[in-house]
Amino acid sequence: MSLIACYALVVQLAATALVAWLGPQWLWRATLVVESGFLAALLIYVSRFDLQSLGLHRVDWAEGIQIVLWFQAIAFASDAVILWLTPAPLVDEYLQLFQPATSFEWLALAGVAAGAAPVIEELLFRGFLLAALRRRFGILTAILGTTVLFALIHLKPVQILAALPLGLMLAAYVARGGSLYVTAAAHILGNGFSFLGLAYAGIPWISADWHPNAAEGMGSLVLAAFLLWRFLQRYPVIQKSN
Repeated sequence: MSLIACYALVVQLAATALVAWLGPQWLWRATLVVESGFLAALLIYVSRFDLQSLGLHRVDWAEGIQIVLWFQAIAFASDAVILWLTPAPLVDEYLQLFQPATSFEWLALAGVAAGAAPVIEELLFRGFLLAALRRRFGILTAILGTTVLFALIHLKPVQILAALPLGLMLAAYVARGGSLYVTAAAHILGNGFSFLGLAYAGIPWISADWHPNAAEGMGSLVLAAFLLWRFLQRYPVIQKSN
């Protein structure tokens, strides 16, 4: 836990310093305020929580790598479906939020998107919130509740749609005994690819401005549904009866 907290703190401080070069983009600033506040609370109250209940335990390397790759495959496929079905004006509105003009701004975006944000969001949603809801209401409510809340904090329709299947997958994995270290790694990798998609235009299944045709969109839909179905068979949302 202390290693994750220190990592998030270093990246957060670097991103906060660099964000001074950003323009007046309220979404960025709101995200930084929320993450900074959560990080401060984390560092104050970290000793009061059971690390095992938060999912911070060792994991087999082979299983961890498999989950990270599984997560990224679903992310690629579901993002393609969203780009295929979402009206172009909504995609353009989303892309306008992330238009760095200088190298400092690009570095700030990288620090927030692929550094502090994934670690802090995993600790908050799949760590503290999932554990609290599971103790009080059970696994089903914990998984669905954290999935919806995780999606809603992304604010923009394109991001909300993208976050729903991934949030469901990560919550189900941790709720069924998975490790938060694995979800943090998967989240960092996924956001890293999203950052590359902003930096480089037109790359299929990566770039946010890519426009899939009907065959690509339908194929991605089938693949995403199959992969998510198989994943939820292994880490079910509803406990199977004996």
